[in-house]
Amino acid sequence: MNIRLIALDLDGTLLTSDKRLSERNKRALEECIRRGIYIVPCTGRTFEGIPKPVRMLDGIKYTILTNGACIQDAETGEILERRGLFWEKAMQVIDRIEDFTLMYDCYIEGRGKADRRFLDTLEYYEIRPEICRLIRETRDPLPSLKDYLAKKQPLLDKMNIYFKGCDRETKQRVRRELAEIEGLVVTSSMPNNLEINGEGATKGDAIRLLADRLKIPVSQTMAFGDGENDRSMMELAGVGVAMENGSPLAKECASYIAPSNDADGVAEIIERLVL
Repeated sequence: MNIRLIALDLDGTLLTSDKRLSERNKRALEECIRRGIYIVPCTGRTFEGIPKPVRMLDGIKYTILTNGACIQDAETGEILERRGLFWEKAMQVIDRIEDFTLMYDCYIEGRGKADRRFLDTLEYYEIRPEICRLIRETRDPLPSLKDYLAKKQPLLDKMNIYFKGCDRETKQRVRRELAEIEGLVVTSSMPNNLEINGEGATKGDAIRLLADRLKIPVSQTMAFGDGENDRSMMELAGVGVAMENGSPLAKECASYIAPSNDADGVAEIIERLVL
C-alpha cells in the first residue's frame, strides 16, 4: 500500500487511555518517518497540549491543530494556514448557551482562555482527572471570557463546551441551538463535549490543504481516528481507520477497524498495511 502521509488523532487513538505513547506505536511511527512517510498529529488540542513524547518525535514536520483550524510547522512554529472562528460568531454561541448547565472555553492563537469560575469547578462537570489537569495547565483564567471576547475581538481557533456527566439531552438541545447559527462547524470528541470551529475548519480540510502543499494525492494518505470530529479526515483519506474503541459515527465511515488505543491499534494497522 503506497501511503505517503499518515494523519493521527491523539486522544482515544494514538495515545492510551492514560495519555501515553506506547513503545510499539512509537516504533511504528519512527519507522514510517525513516521511510519518508509524513506523520502528522491531527488533534483538537493546541501545539502545547500535544504530549512531549509525540511533539518531540524526530521527524515530525507538521501538526494539524484545534480540529483543523491551524496547520503549523512543527519545527519552526510558523502557522501555515489558519481558518478561525470570528469573535462575533463566538458571542452568538455564548448568548445561545449561557443559560444551560455547562462550561465553555476557547483557544486563541494557540492558548486556552476560560472563566476562572469554570476552572475552579471542573470536577462538578465530572470531567476525568487527567483532562481536568490538562485543561488547567493550558487555559488562562479570566474574570469573564465573554467580556474578554467583546473587548479584544480576536479570531478564535476553536470553542469547547463541556456538559455535566453524559447529559445527552442538554447536549442535543445545545446542538439544535447552534444549528441556527450560520458558519459553524460543530462536532464532538467525547460524550460530554461539543467542539465549535469556523466554516472550513475541519481535520479533513486541513489534510487536503497540507497534502496539496506537499504534492501528495489524498489517495496516498491514511487517517486514524475515534470520534465524530475525525470523520472528515477519515472520509477524505485514501484509507480511513477507526479504532475499536471509537464511536459508531467514526466506524461507519472507516475502511478498516483497528484494535483499541490501549492495544496498540495504530501500530497494528501500520505494520500490517504500510510497513
